[in-house]
Amino acid sequence: MLSVARSSGIASARNRSLLYTKCCRGLSSAVGNHTSNENDEIPTNISPIHTSLALSVHFRHPDLGMKDYEILSRATAFLLDVDPPNPEGESPNQSTATSTSSSSTHNSRGLVQKSAFPHLKENRDLRKELLRKQHYSYDPASGPPRLPHQLNWLEFCPTNFRPKVHVVASSHVISPWLWPKYYGQDWLQIVTQEHVRYSLEVWSSNEGLKSSVNVDHDGKLKGEYKPVAKFALNPYPIHHPTEMDLAVIHLKQEEESLKQMMKLGIQPLNLPTAHDFENDDSPVFEAGEKVLFQGFEVYEANMTDQETVSGTDNSKKEEDDERVFHPYSSLGSLTFASPDRFLSQTKGGPLPEGLCGGPVIQIPASGKIGKESPMNIRGVVEGIVPTNHDNPQIAGHASFIPSYRIREFVDFAEKIMLEQIIDSDLFKRCVDMKERKNNTRGTVYGDDGNILDSADDDDEPADPKLLAGIEGTGDSYNTPQLDREFQDIVSSLHEKHSPEEVDAILATVERERKEVAEILEKEGGDVDDVIERVRRKTYEEKEKLMKEIMDEMTGQSKKS
Repeated sequence: MLSVARSSGIASARNRSLLYTKCCRGLSSAVGNHTSNENDEIPTNISPIHTSLALSVHFRHPDLGMKDYEILSRATAFLLDVDPPNPEGESPNQSTATSTSSSSTHNSRGLVQKSAFPHLKENRDLRKELLRKQHYSYDPASGPPRLPHQLNWLEFCPTNFRPKVHVVASSHVISPWLWPKYYGQDWLQIVTQEHVRYSLEVWSSNEGLKSSVNVDHDGKLKGEYKPVAKFALNPYPIHHPTEMDLAVIHLKQEEESLKQMMKLGIQPLNLPTAHDFENDDSPVFEAGEKVLFQGFEVYEANMTDQETVSGTDNSKKEEDDERVFHPYSSLGSLTFASPDRFLSQTKGGPLPEGLCGGPVIQIPASGKIGKESPMNIRGVVEGIVPTNHDNPQIAGHASFIPSYRIREFVDFAEKIMLEQIIDSDLFKRCVDMKERKNNTRGTVYGDDGNILDSADDDDEPADPKLLAGIEGTGDSYNTPQLDREFQDIVSSLHEKHSPEEVDAILATVERERKEVAEILEKEGGDVDDVIERVRRKTYEEKEKLMKEIMDEMTGQSKKS
């Protein structure tokens, strides 16, 4: 049995050894097998004041004699992009920051931009975006064009009607009353969602936003820091369904908040899609892999550490409430793994209170961040193994939930959100398209709007003369040149696509071939015209569905 102490600044010291006891049989040991080089380039410009946010949960309960809101818990949170990066590698929300700061000839660190004419680049990027949108009849999600089953759930919804980012945090920080086995305080059990409110803070160096920050990744950042902006969150978190310590929540007035956050240097992080994970051949866990643990250390005790609540202490000065966070970054080296949890040594020693919910960042291969290397998360901080653990090889190690488990939860949360946003019939059709991986064309509709029987598509046309004019269907199958060309095409597909994708593409080609033959047999006409007509149907259902969603959302917006 492995106990993991939460690093959220919530649990009292006497309870830490009891927190989150979970069986982790089969942990893969990597101690003694590290292959990494300590001299590997670790970027010093990845700072927690850009990747992380300070999360505060306040509460007020009249039955506890409280007149004002008081702090319930504090920890770390971060922004996660809903859409994948654009084909150029840029975060879908970085364009907002680019457009708001493009008029300046200096970057956020006060250094001169490479170009003295940034507006030219802005116009070029805008033109690229407009050209990309010309291929869609609806407002598209960001990222490269993909097949329906490769989209994330919220990408089926127009961008005007769903969030652009998730705020990721620990479930036991967002709603501590849902975790009674961690907290023995009786008063906490009468607290519910209606009694709390949430906020995020952006912190910056006292020297200002344009000051140069080089991070050694050895623990608490050097210097003095202060909060520079505060943002409210909607009180509607979504928690992991099976008690994994994860939750997502969302910004109030997201568009305005995001613009301000981008100006302050906050960078939303990226999580690979489920399709990316399925087709990634790299190892899930590699001994000695370097990662970054980032977030905020919490200095002040939380209300959940107290056995009783005596009401609001009005004599406490508000400025005392500001000196509770300090940015923290530590280099980590992976040591052990199980399906639900990875362990890592940390350069700065055991993670302090407050890091729970913070991002574990994958170090870019180039050693630098930028458009070519969007920042991917490797996981979310769960806590630490107690320093007095029986196994000294893992005592004090950081524990985090790996990224593929985060993706499973985000997909779960986004599916719930999509179901609440759009009509139930449209949602069912989205589910149908998303989960039908082996049929890229989706359902085909007849002129009367009814779904055509897929068995009808399998019927071969009866005219042998017609079949003879279609590749591979005549009496003679001796077509060596066509066969070679076909094999070359298939080989090329295998180089760029997964086996499942190749099968889906070939299935689409075969289905369209049969449909062309049927139309020529029944209606006649020019072969090229018929082929173009059939191919247009391939994505008609997707476009039709997206238009219906947009129409419904626009109608709801006008009514409200």
